Amino acid sequence: MEPDLNLAIQHHEQGRFDEAARVYERILGQTPDDPFVLHLFGVLVHQRGDHQNGVDFIRRAIALAPHQAAFHANLAEVYRAMGQFESARRCCQRALDLEPNSPGVFNNLGLLCQAVGQIEEAIAQFQRALEIRPDFALAHNNLGTALRQAGQIERALFHFEKALEFDATLSTAHSNLGQLRLERYQREPALHHCLEAVRLNPFFAEGHNNLGNVLRELGRLQDAKASYLEALRLNPELSMTCNNLGQANQEEGNLDVALNWYRKGLIQDPNSARIHGNLASLYWEREQFVEATGHYQQAIEFAPEFADAQHGWGTVLYQQGAFDEARKFYGEALRIRPDFAIAHCSLGTLFEEAGDLDLAENSFRRAIHHDSAQSGAYAQLATLLRGRLPESDGDILRTLAANSSLSAGKRAALFFGLAQVNDAQGHYVQAAEELFQANSLAAIDRTRRGLSYDPRQHDQFVQSLIEAFTPDDFQRLKAFGSTSIRPVFIIGLPRSGTTLTEQILASHPQVFGAGEQGLAGKTFAALPELTHLNLPASACIKQLEGPLVTEISRQFLEQLTKWNQPALRVIDKMPDNYLSVGLIATLFPDAKIIHCRRDLRDIAVSCWMTNFRQIHWANQFEHISGRFLAYQRLMDHWRRCFPGKILEIDYEETVVDLEATARRLVNWVGLEWNPACTKFHEQRRPIRTASATQVRQPIYGTSVARWKHYLPALSPLFAQLETVKPKL
Repeated sequence: MEPDLNLAIQHHEQGRFDEAARVYERILGQTPDDPFVLHLFGVLVHQRGDHQNGVDFIRRAIALAPHQAAFHANLAEVYRAMGQFESARRCCQRALDLEPNSPGVFNNLGLLCQAVGQIEEAIAQFQRALEIRPDFALAHNNLGTALRQAGQIERALFHFEKALEFDATLSTAHSNLGQLRLERYQREPALHHCLEAVRLNPFFAEGHNNLGNVLRELGRLQDAKASYLEALRLNPELSMTCNNLGQANQEEGNLDVALNWYRKGLIQDPNSARIHGNLASLYWEREQFVEATGHYQQAIEFAPEFADAQHGWGTVLYQQGAFDEARKFYGEALRIRPDFAIAHCSLGTLFEEAGDLDLAENSFRRAIHHDSAQSGAYAQLATLLRGRLPESDGDILRTLAANSSLSAGKRAALFFGLAQVNDAQGHYVQAAEELFQANSLAAIDRTRRGLSYDPRQHDQFVQSLIEAFTPDDFQRLKAFGSTSIRPVFIIGLPRSGTTLTEQILASHPQVFGAGEQGLAGKTFAALPELTHLNLPASACIKQLEGPLVTEISRQFLEQLTKWNQPALRVIDKMPDNYLSVGLIATLFPDAKIIHCRRDLRDIAVSCWMTNFRQIHWANQFEHISGRFLAYQRLMDHWRRCFPGKILEIDYEETVVDLEATARRLVNWVGLEWNPACTKFHEQRRPIRTASATQVRQPIYGTSVARWKHYLPALSPLFAQLETVKPKL
C-alpha cells in the first residue's frame, strides 16, 4: 500500500493527474475509508476542475479524521475556487482552531482575501505565514502576487526570488517571476524562468500562458500561439489566454480571428479590463473609434488604474485630433505606470507634432531608459534627430535592426530611421541600402496584416470616379450645394508640399488649419449609408438628389464649426482629397481647392523614405509609379470638369519665392495679406504628418531635386515614372 501511495503522490506532485488518479482509485478500491487517500484524491479531483466532487471526497475524509487541519485548509481552497468564500473562511477558521500556528492555513487565508479583493489583508496573512515559517516558498510566491497587485513591484520581485531560493522547483514562482521580468522589459530572464516553469510542470496551464506572453514579446508569434493553445488545452476556462491569443493574432494582422478570441474571453470574463482594452485597440486599428472608445471606457470603469487603457483611450483621441485630451490620458497612464515605455513614445509623438522637439526627444529617451530594446523609440528618435543622432544611438539602431527575432514591422521602422540619419549625413548609398531593407520588411508586414495593396483595384476605383463625376452631374446638383466659402481644401500626392501649404495659410490669423482630418474622404465613403443604397460610393453619385446634397453640406459645415468657430476659413488638408474633388465641388461649388505639385521623382523618393502607417502603396516601385499614373488621369479629369476651380501650387516655386506663393494662396482664399504667412515655421499648432519636423524650420531648398542623390539606386523607378508627366 505504501509504495502505491508514494507513487500516486509522485505523479500528483509532477502534474501527471491521470496516472495519479488511477493509483488513488486502485488504493481506494482496496481501502475505501482511508481518510488520507480520500483527502488527496479530493484535492486532485478539484485540480482537474471537478470542484463539487472534490468537496465530497474531502468532506468524507474529514468525517473519518475531523482533527486534520490540512483537510479543512484544503477544503477551504476548493470552496474558494467555487466562489463560496464564506464557506472557505469557515474552513480556514476551523483549521486554525486545530492548528493555530499553521503557516499553510495562513497562506490559504491570504489566497481567500486576495480572491475577494482584500489585497492588504492578503499581504498580512502571507506575512504571518512567513513569520511562522520563513522558508515557506509557496507563501513567498503568493505574497509576491499580492504585492504585485498592490503595485509594490520591487518587493514582489524580492519574494518571487526568495520563493525560488527556498524551492528552485516551484514552477508557479518561475512563471510569476518570468511574467514580472517581462513587464519590466527584461525579456531574456523572463524567457528563462517561463521555460523553466513549463519544464518543471508541463501540465501548468498558466505557465504555458506566461511563456506565450514572452514569446509574443520576442516576436515569435507562432511559438506564442502554440503555447497559448496548450494552455487552453490544459484549462479551457482561462479567459486571459483567449485574450492573449487575440493579441497574437492582432499583431499578425488576423483581425477577424483576434476579434473572435477577444469575444470568447469576454464571454468567460465580461468584466475583464484587459480584454476590453485589447478589443478597443483592435477597433482603433480598424479606425472604428466609437467602438474603441466604448471598450476603453469600460476597461477604465472596471480598473481605473489600468495604464494600458488610459494610454489606449489617449491614442483614440490623438487620432481624432483631440491633442489636449490625448495628452491628459497619456499623463494619467504614466502616473499609474511611470516606466510605461510606449506611453512615453506616444507623448513624444505628441510633442513632436506640437513643435516641442526637445520635449519629444526627452520622451523618446525616457522610453529607452525604461526599455533599452524599445525599437519604436529608437526609430522615432532617429527620424527626429536625423543627422544629429549620436553615433552610440546609431550603433544600437543597427544592432536592433539586424535582430531577426524582431517583427518585420519593428525592423522596418528601424531601417527607415537609419536611412533618415544617413540621408541627412550625405551617405546616400548606405541610406538606399537601408531603404531597400525597410521597404521590403514593411511590405512583408503589411501582407502579414492583410493590408496588401492592389493596384488594379485602385485603377478601377479611379475609373469609377471618372465615370461617376461628369460636368453634367455637377451642373445637375450645383444649385443644391452650399454657397459657403469657409472650407478650403488642400489636395495632392503625399510629400508634395500639402503640409507646407497648410502651414503657410494657417499662419494667417483668420485661417484655421484642421490638419489631416480627412472629412471629405470620410463623407465620400459614407455615401452608401447616406443614400441608403447597397452600392459602391462612386455608384451612389448618380443617385444623389438635391435635398441630400444640401443636408450633407450642412453636416460638413457643422463639423468645421466644431473644429473652430471664429476662423473665416477652415482647411481640410488631406493628400488623398484629390480623390474626392468631385464630391467637394458638388457640396461646395464656391469653395477653394488648392492642388500641391512637385517633381514626381522627388515625391517618389520622399514616399519611399517614409514609414507610412496608412499608405500601403509606397513600398514597391511599380505601386508608386502606378499610383502616380492614376493620379495624373484623375487630376486631368477634374481640370476638364472644373476649369479654373483649382489653384496649382508648385513646391519648387514656393522654395524660390515664398512670399509670392504665400500671397497667391491668401488671395485665392479671399483674404487680405498678412506677413505672418511667411513666418509659418514659428507656428506652434500641431502637425500630424511625416513633415512635422521640416515645417518647423524656415523654407529650405535641399529637398528640391533630391532624387538625384538616389539616381543609381532608383533608376528603375525613375524609368517607370517617364510614362508620367514630370509635374502636373
